[in-house]
Amino acid sequence: MSNDASRLRAVSFAASVYLFFEAGLAAQTVDELPDPQEPMLAEPGDWAADFNEAQLACYQGSMRACDSIWLSERVLLDSFLDHYGRTCGGRVDLREIRRANLNCTEAFPGHD
Repeated sequence: MSNDASRLRAVSFAASVYLFFEAGLAAQTVDELPDPQEPMLAEPGDWAADFNEAQLACYQGSMRACDSIWLSERVLLDSFLDHYGRTCGGRVDLREIRRANLNCTEAFPGHD
């Protein structure tokens, strides 16, 4: 592994630790996740209903699903869906995760 890659991993890990301790969200164990926020599912026929499955997966702990919501080009910035995905299902503070420049799979490794 190159020095740059090692430094990048160390910075990413340090940012994750900072994020959790600053936000008061450190899990008890590696397998535990903070409690999620209930998703707001859309009614069938609403364009946002296309994200209901991803919201449920995010709620159940799939950080990849959380990332897929806020990274979708169809989701408006600062909408409920954007916030739900970006906060990993309501598990982290929006400002803190943005400041740490992490996505959900980086913030909660092992919870793909």
